[in-house]
Amino acid sequence: MSLVPISFGSAGRPPIVLVHDISGSAFPYIPFALDATLKQHTIYGISALKSNNSSFGFESVSAWAESYANLLDELKEKRVILGGWSLGGVLAMEMARILAKRGRFQVLGVVCIDSHAPWHTSALPLRTVPQGVEVGGRLVESAYFTPSEMSRLVDLWTGTTREELAAAGKLQCSSWLITPAASGCNGLEDWFGEHPERVLRVGQEGEGCDHFSMMEAKGRWIPEVVLAVKDVVRQLP
Repeated sequence: MSLVPISFGSAGRPPIVLVHDISGSAFPYIPFALDATLKQHTIYGISALKSNNSSFGFESVSAWAESYANLLDELKEKRVILGGWSLGGVLAMEMARILAKRGRFQVLGVVCIDSHAPWHTSALPLRTVPQGVEVGGRLVESAYFTPSEMSRLVDLWTGTTREELAAAGKLQCSSWLITPAASGCNGLEDWFGEHPERVLRVGQEGEGCDHFSMMEAKGRWIPEVVLAVKDVVRQLP
């Protein structure tokens, strides 16, 4: 089962569905379920789903996102909030496009937590190594993907073009980017450049907040990330 309930909220509130990062794990979202406001919503994490139960074999980011969109069919509540950290945010944006096209769900908003465009790898470079993948110089290992599968994942991700994801940036619902103060729009200017009010900064420039430290469960910055997510949720219909 890849749609994993992290907390159970009140009936009638839209669930929050958060997509994994490159590790394949939804574990980083547990701090959200400890917040008194956010846990009023049922929070689901999507952990990695392999396309054939043996290897990462998706041919496009859209096909990958579509497989995750299919997981939501089991939800009774048809109003949802989507989001994700790192590549999870971009997958969530593409999921929102797919769900809107199908018409069975109303996506109220999408929250991208320091998500980077696939074509913006210079700011957060990806490099495959024998143990897994280095992201911005930091080793990321996975309990969901083998190193060879992660290599194929990286090739797919870095080969994705603006044109392939152009429609995801034209969603009818609102979207937000939560990112360290030192970052720009992470290559997502086409999505957020005209809406600077939807880019929420964590920490102050020069204080050391980065892609990984902002999501550390017991770190300095995760309370600010949780607060930013709460601010977004309060603005949704």
